[in-house]
Amino acid sequence: MRKLRVLVNAVPLATVNTGIGRYLRCLYAAIERDYGRDLDIAYFDGKRVSSTPPQPPADLAGRSRLTSLLWKLPPAVGLAVRLARHWQREAVFYQAAKGYDLYHEAAFFPFRVPKNVATVFTIHDLSLITLPERHPAERVRYFNRYFHKRLPGVARYLAVSNYTKAEMVRLLRLDPERIRVTWNAHEPEVFRPVDGPLPAGLPERYFLFVGTNDPRKNLHVIPKALAAAGLDVPLVTAGWSGWSAERLDGAPPVELGYCDDATLAALYSKALALVYPSIYEGFGLPVLEAMACGCPAVTTRLTSLPEVAGEAGIYLDDPSDPAAMGQTLARVAADAPLRAEASRLGLARAGLFSWAESARRTVEEFEKSVQ
Repeated sequence: MRKLRVLVNAVPLATVNTGIGRYLRCLYAAIERDYGRDLDIAYFDGKRVSSTPPQPPADLAGRSRLTSLLWKLPPAVGLAVRLARHWQREAVFYQAAKGYDLYHEAAFFPFRVPKNVATVFTIHDLSLITLPERHPAERVRYFNRYFHKRLPGVARYLAVSNYTKAEMVRLLRLDPERIRVTWNAHEPEVFRPVDGPLPAGLPERYFLFVGTNDPRKNLHVIPKALAAAGLDVPLVTAGWSGWSAERLDGAPPVELGYCDDATLAALYSKALALVYPSIYEGFGLPVLEAMACGCPAVTTRLTSLPEVAGEAGIYLDDPSDPAAMGQTLARVAADAPLRAEASRLGLARAGLFSWAESARRTVEEFEKSVQ
């Protein structure tokens, strides 16, 4: 029996290992491990096709600065930069896709491909439709230019949560039978309770925020909450600077910037709690990673987050209310048994998510797309 030939847009793997890049890296490690004998997988890095996934840049800090610069350009200029890069890549990709059975896309929207190549498209969230004001203007314009035009060419869809699937049905009017939920997961060999070294100068007790400073993450509320509660516990942040223009009033956080996985696991393991007051998530991977490290997760009941945190979450009723958030954080800081119970429940909850299961579901959709 001939192997199914799969071409992956792996451009996100060639950048900083967050978000979509992490999804592709973990998913395809599981697919290669469990289904490599049945699939012939190739990876497009923006210029060429290879049998191995592209590696992230050696200069992660430099790539992060370039991305931040793009966000700060005037929208028209930023869009022109994106479009020039897109047109170049799409032309190369179209030629590269000839001879493949299917193409898997996990970024903004699919490339144009020859008619005999089936497209499987992973959608992580639809915040560019529901919350366009929370994104850089050039990104919204780029998305709107192509996203809806490319949907008719998609054979099967993958959604990273039940919430995202429901959004796809409601907002895009897609047939739910063509959408398969393939949850994100964590890497248990990395994200587990560890006693690794922390960056120099960190205090013994701290709250942690992990992620980009995107306005929908509500990072700016956390320092206000700590001040409102009179808590002498600092906030440590790990992740890109992002594009939020919200002021961080109150005690300034300890900003670590982008951290590697080993550092992240140590940060989760030793934090009083992850504070993740996001108002919109397609999944919410930091919550899962925190629970896998035994870190209590303070989060919201909005969008997909209860689907991830389940009974292990410590929930905020109003993530935009500093006083209420401060009361919750004060309770977490003072109540060791509460933290221990949240840790126990979180470890059990994290064990329910598996890249092996997501890989199995993904490969089943690949097979359906070419039938």
